[in-house]
Amino acid sequence: MRIDDQAKDGDDCSDIEGLQSDYQRLTDEQWSWIKHIVHTEDGPRRGRPRTDIRTIVDAALYKTRTGIPWRELPAEFGSWQTAVRRHNQLIASSQWDEITRALAERDLPQ
Repeated sequence: MRIDDQAKDGDDCSDIEGLQSDYQRLTDEQWSWIKHIVHTEDGPRRGRPRTDIRTIVDAALYKTRTGIPWRELPAEFGSWQTAVRRHNQLIASSQWDEITRALAERDLPQ
């Protein structure tokens, strides 16, 4: 059983979706501040469709803010393995530093 499944059993520290109640996903306005930073692959792709990069950024921000292990990432963020891999790609390309810097400049929790 995943941790977020246990939280649905009346635990006050999470909301219905399994997120901690004090966490707010990026708004459209906040996303507009950073979406130009993220470079994604365009064009035809084989296999499964990619998880939306906004979801990956939200997942990484959630993990950073809450301090949970990647394996306990709520299911609404998709596969935790995908989130880890794509987050590591953002780090390797220095895009993550730019994202966190842009959010810090606007005084948002990271």
